[in-house]
Order: sequence, then structure tokens, then C-alpha cells
Amino acid sequence: MSLFVKKPAINASASASSQTRRSTISGSDSLLIRHILDAIEQVERYTRGMSESEFLSRSMVQDAVVRQIEVIGEAATSLSVEFQGEHPKVPWSKMISIRKKIIPEDFNVNLASIWNTVQDDLPLHRQAIKKLL
Repeated sequence: MSLFVKKPAINASASASSQTRRSTISGSDSLLIRHILDAIEQVERYTRGMSESEFLSRSMVQDAVVRQIEVIGEAATSLSVEFQGEHPKVPWSKMISIRKKIIPEDFNVNLASIWNTVQDDLPLHRQAIKKLL
């Protein structure tokens, strides 16, 4: 009776491919990407099935969405320059500037701009981020 258990063979090319993908994302960049995706998905849950007029009438939803947009902007800002450079097709500058677009220096939040961001920008950002995972 053998004490060793025979492990199934692993497809070497698939293993090398996934290893390469994982090695390009540092631990902190990986965590930040996850934060961005989680924040986008939260916004989608908060606004699912909602019309613009309903969004404009619900201050708690507005506050929650603004908070998640802050997370997206801050996480994108914190990604390493190397990681951003490795993924030039992702609209990093738009994600980084999204916070300033939504919350300008005078703190006068533009709700119509937030709604447009939720409808137009976040779905595209979500697609780009999902390709990295």
C-alpha cells in the first residue's frame, strides 16, 4: 500500500497562462481592482430598475451612489503606475477623474451628472475591470 496519492496531471499551458496573469497583479492592485468592481456592482444594485426621476427623489440612494463613486475614484488613483501602464485600454483617467466630476471643489453635487455616470460610464468601467480578473 502506497502512502502517496497520485495527483491528476495539470495542463501545463493553462497553468502557465493563469500564473502569468496572476503575477502581473500585485496584492494591493488586486485588492484595489476588487474594490472598484464591488463599488460598481453596489451602484448597480442601488439603482436597478430606477428611473432618473426616482433617483433624483431619493436622497439616501444618491448618498450611497456618491459614496461608491468616491471609492471607485480613490481606488483607481491608488493603483500602481506600473499596473495602469500594463493595461492601457482601461480608462484609468476617467475612473480617477470620476470623483472630481461628481463632487467638484465647491461640493455642489450635480445629480444629473451622477445619473449620467451611473448609466453611461459605470457599465463600461465594469466591463473593462472584469476583463482584468
